[in-house]
Amino acid sequence: QKFLVREEFWVRGLTVTNSQVPLLKGSSVSVYDTDGQSVYSFGEGTLKDPCDITAAKNNCVMVVGRGDSCVHIFSEDGVHLNQFKLRGRYRYPRIAFHLLSEHVVIAGKKEEPVVVLEIFTNNGDFVRSTQIHEERIDCISGMTVTPGGQIALLLQDIKNKWKVLVI
Repeated sequence: QKFLVREEFWVRGLTVTNSQVPLLKGSSVSVYDTDGQSVYSFGEGTLKDPCDITAAKNNCVMVVGRGDSCVHIFSEDGVHLNQFKLRGRYRYPRIAFHLLSEHVVIAGKKEEPVVVLEIFTNNGDFVRSTQIHEERIDCISGMTVTPGGQIALLLQDIKNKWKVLVI
């Protein structure tokens, strides 16, 4: 399947649930069905400078923002269920959900050369964090978590070179 995205704003991320494709744009989430029909949108007025989106258990959607340093949890029909604060403030944080452990993984860049990973339960209880020293990184452009729990980060350095860091 493929379809055109009819959005006026820059799309910051997407995820896939069982039957829908939520797109993060501006300060809201636009939801499409897999045939490309716009279904509904949500998050306007709740999300503060959202940066990334991921699907979670029960077709929930999680959005991380840097404006409020929060993860917002929405039901599959866009109802705001919960939110929790990150432990740090990051430039363009990324989010992924590990389905087997039901953990939320956040990657964020602090001052040079520190990349921080924070792990939470699916309802926002802090589990652990770690810092990774990675020289000359400008931003974290993407993140995913494998079923086995490995975390992969797509990093862009200050010379616009790309690398993948697998943890």
